[in-house]
Amino acid sequence: MTDTAPSALHAAGLVLAGVSALSLSVVTTAARLAYDGGMDPQTLVAARAAVGFACAVAIALALRQRPRFAAADAGVLLGMSIGQLMINFGYMISVLYIPVSLAALIFYIFPVLVLVIDAALGRRMPPAPVVAAFIAAFGGLALALTPSFETLDAGGLAAALVATLGGTLLMLFGSRAARRVGTISTFFYMQCIAACVTVSVMMGLGGPTLPVTDTGWLALAVACTGYVIGVGTQVVAVKRVDPAPASLVYNLEPLGTLAIAALVLAERLAPMQYLGGALVLGAIIYASRYWTRQL
Repeated sequence: MTDTAPSALHAAGLVLAGVSALSLSVVTTAARLAYDGGMDPQTLVAARAAVGFACAVAIALALRQRPRFAAADAGVLLGMSIGQLMINFGYMISVLYIPVSLAALIFYIFPVLVLVIDAALGRRMPPAPVVAAFIAAFGGLALALTPSFETLDAGGLAAALVATLGGTLLMLFGSRAARRVGTISTFFYMQCIAACVTVSVMMGLGGPTLPVTDTGWLALAVACTGYVIGVGTQVVAVKRVDPAPASLVYNLEPLGTLAIAALVLAERLAPMQYLGGALVLGAIIYASRYWTRQL
């Protein structure tokens, strides 16, 4: 292995994290169109998980790999899966009670939490440039999302915080799970747990409510595709990149959501939002190059 191999793997992992974030950013706008087409949130969440599990089974069969894990690895797989479920349900509930921009801003506190917890677990102080990049990214995100604080609801805020904690768990446990169990097994069991839980919740709430328009069905297909690509590349990315760098790159997701909403839903962006987006992108590029140079 050459000296450049670690940095090359790290850079590839960051690129995959970016692909994952941008793929997941498609889901929000697609979900909005699916809801307008007659679908409800719990059916959408369950459908994404079911499609994800079907894809995991197909990949395992195609590669002739039998998903497995040791008993000692059950904890990290469970932690990653719980984190994913907290994001799915926490985010879904929060936007019913508080503005989407505020929910997103609260949710994207998780990269800072990941940086702090990862540093504490490793008993190391994050470098000053990295800390500055995280602060700049969060500040830029606040500008880009321009949340409205006029309507606050305790339940909505609590749900958004649940999603924040879920994002933290997903990044911290996901990295360990992918490295110890492998990407195929991690993706398989993660989607298996998600499908079982979300389908059970959907059935408990009265069963599926499917779209009644062609646009709704198309939006559902787009949401499922973006979810599968996003989660699949996420599992590969966190195997190659430590939790903190990967979580910083995920600030691209809300920026992608804003851009797609502007194109598809004709939601116009203010100049301050463009400034905030530029600040986030600059922080990600700077921190990514810093981390890669350290390898």
